[in-house]
Amino acid sequence: MKSLGVIETKGLVSAIKAADAACKAASVEVVGYRKIGSGLISIYFQGEISAVHTAIDHGISVIADSQLLVGSLVIARPDPSVITKLLAVKNSQGELDKSTELACDMAKIEKPKEIVVEKQLLVEEKTAASIVDVKIDSISKEQKSGLNKGKKS
Repeated sequence: MKSLGVIETKGLVSAIKAADAACKAASVEVVGYRKIGSGLISIYFQGEISAVHTAIDHGISVIADSQLLVGSLVIARPDPSVITKLLAVKNSQGELDKSTELACDMAKIEKPKEIVVEKQLLVEEKTAASIVDVKIDSISKEQKSGLNKGKKS
């Protein structure tokens, strides 16, 4: 599953510098960005957890000297609803834009993978439990037959 990284900066130019440094430092992709207001910009990255950490560190180092960094965050395994809510941007007509549709598609693709794994684990647990029951039943039958032989002698 992919991790989510966020860098928040003051100004669009610093956001672009941070995104460029982050993408060059590690194998991550920019999922989107958001203009928060008062000149604040948040950039969202996704990728493997170690790559996201490396990318965020390099993105921060590029803009930290200019005091334009507001904050940063790495979420190892974000819930799909977090991704859709963070990246949900509506245009002036109130419709979701393309980056939001992409985030929704990503959330729909990743969610079933988790469910399938859980179902497989449950099947394996049930199988192991039924094997134990069968062994206990066969041991009980052997003990009963041994007791019956002992009574006849």
